[in-house]
Amino acid sequence: MQLTRGADYAARGMIRLAKLPAGAVAQVSEIAAAEGLPESYLAKIFQDLAKGGVIHSHRGASGGFTLARSAEQISLRELIEAVEGPIYLQHCLAPWEHCDKQECCALYPILAKAQADLLALLDGTSLQTLAANDQVPAR
Repeated sequence: MQLTRGADYAARGMIRLAKLPAGAVAQVSEIAAAEGLPESYLAKIFQDLAKGGVIHSHRGASGGFTLARSAEQISLRELIEAVEGPIYLQHCLAPWEHCDKQECCALYPILAKAQADLLALLDGTSLQTLAANDQVPAR
C-alpha cells in the first residue's frame, strides 16, 4: 500500500496551514511556493479538502484557505480520506463489502487487524502533532 502523491501534497499543505497563526488565510500560491509543490495540483487538492470539510475556502481579493477546525481536531486519517476516499487494505475490508469467505479465510483476520491498527494510528495522529514535529524548511 502506498499513499498517492495527492495525499502527500495534502498533508504537506495542511501542515503549512497549521503552522500559521489561528485564523490566518493563506493562498495556494504561497503554500505551493513554500513547499515546492505544483500550484495547480495543490489547488485541486485544496478544493477536495474543502469539500471534505477539513479546510475553508475564502473567495475574493484577500481569499485563500484556513483550517476548518483547530489543528488538534483534524486527524491524519481525515486529511487522507478527504483526498483519497476511505482507506481499506483489501476490498473485502471495505464497510460496504461482504465477503462470503470471511469466516474461513486465513488472510482476513490478519488484514482486518492491520487495517484496524493503521486506522487507529491515523486517527490518533493530529495535524497539530504533525506540524509540531515538522522540521522541513520552507523553500
